[in-house]
Amino acid sequence: LIPFACVLGIGALQAAAMSNEDAPEPDDDQHLDTLDDSGNFIQSRAQKHVHQKGFWHRYVHIWIVDCKEQAVLMQRRAPSKKLFGGLWSCCTGHVVVGEPSLLLAAKAVERTFKLSYPEAMFQFLFSCKDISESNGVTFKQMIDIYALPLASAPPVHTLAIESDEADAARYVPVTELQDMYSQKPADCAIMSNPEYPLRLFRALSKLVKHHVDTMVLDDSDDEQLNAKATQLLDTLDDTGQLCEPGKRGDVHRQSVWHRAVHIWLLDTASASVLLLQRSRKKQHFGGQWNCSTDHVKVGDPSEAAAIKSLMGDTGLTRFSPAEFDFMLQARGEYDTGGGCLHKQVIDVYCLVVPSDSYPKAPPVETMELPPGEVDAAQYMPIDELERIWFEGGSKDAQFAIPSSDEYSQRLFYLLRQKVRKSKRAVGGGT
Repeated sequence: LIPFACVLGIGALQAAAMSNEDAPEPDDDQHLDTLDDSGNFIQSRAQKHVHQKGFWHRYVHIWIVDCKEQAVLMQRRAPSKKLFGGLWSCCTGHVVVGEPSLLLAAKAVERTFKLSYPEAMFQFLFSCKDISESNGVTFKQMIDIYALPLASAPPVHTLAIESDEADAARYVPVTELQDMYSQKPADCAIMSNPEYPLRLFRALSKLVKHHVDTMVLDDSDDEQLNAKATQLLDTLDDTGQLCEPGKRGDVHRQSVWHRAVHIWLLDTASASVLLLQRSRKKQHFGGQWNCSTDHVKVGDPSEAAAIKSLMGDTGLTRFSPAEFDFMLQARGEYDTGGGCLHKQVIDVYCLVVPSDSYPKAPPVETMELPPGEVDAAQYMPIDELERIWFEGGSKDAQFAIPSSDEYSQRLFYLLRQKVRKSKRAVGGGT
């Protein structure tokens, strides 16, 4: 049983659930404690009678959290299940007579996914009452919600899923889970108590933040711990004239103008651009989304820095230098969130796909993201990114937004121009 309220649509899932409505399940005869409305013990009864008569009883939810990817593991209940068959939910289980909910939480994870973790790793989040329905039966449950936060979560393909319990599993980003609770899709088990998602997402946010705060600081941009601080960069005065080279660490701390590159990978077929999320361990712009970026070392041409940056950030190596199209140069001042103000003269490049090198936009799943540098990648529609940029950083601190209006206006104009040109070429226009 999953303690969520969700109405099945007419279709295969509903037919499967109805065809199994009268079929006994292995746990029907196990005994549960029944409770009054205040949670006080009344007496023990067989599970099937608890369900049939709508008694309050105890239950557990376990959210297995991939802290690195900010995602949760969800299961799709086996279609053969008498109740809520075929719906997606977290790991769940009944609390049987005489056993604490923590023990049942660990047992439920082991039963469903064949994963064994010590009870000390399970974190109690909160308790919540909920009333849900399935096949005309009302379930009243008092649920203890646990999290199992994992720094190294097991890949889905390594899970030995118990076929009687579930037929599929996947990691769902927390942001997507929030959308599910908002939109209530018919193939998901969604809690009816509005208190549940409010407390759940607040707790998940704290878990992820704690993970980030306690990670080992192996940031490649940490100016005091590695050799990047001694790299020499060309420095510029306020008019853009070349000055004496400076060490990267000093240039950052003293907010000296220096050269940088931005590389936008544009998929003209979907009018979207590739965004990369900088590692949350980064000193500067940690956890924020932007295009591929890098510094230009002393004496180097910006094109060489652009090629090296994109290949290093994504593992995409088939692009030829001729495909890196210089679009514009802009000056920008950025509060990095790392205790300094970056002043940069930025050469902005664009790579267009489809191309001879990549007939289709490279899927993010195939990209080789460097650990400690890039945490994630996504394609975002140009219109959506423009909206976020124009609303400003105060509206969405998850994005690195340039301070220069000229940069923004010229960038989106040129990107759309490339999209229109590509569509005309595909359509045979001039």
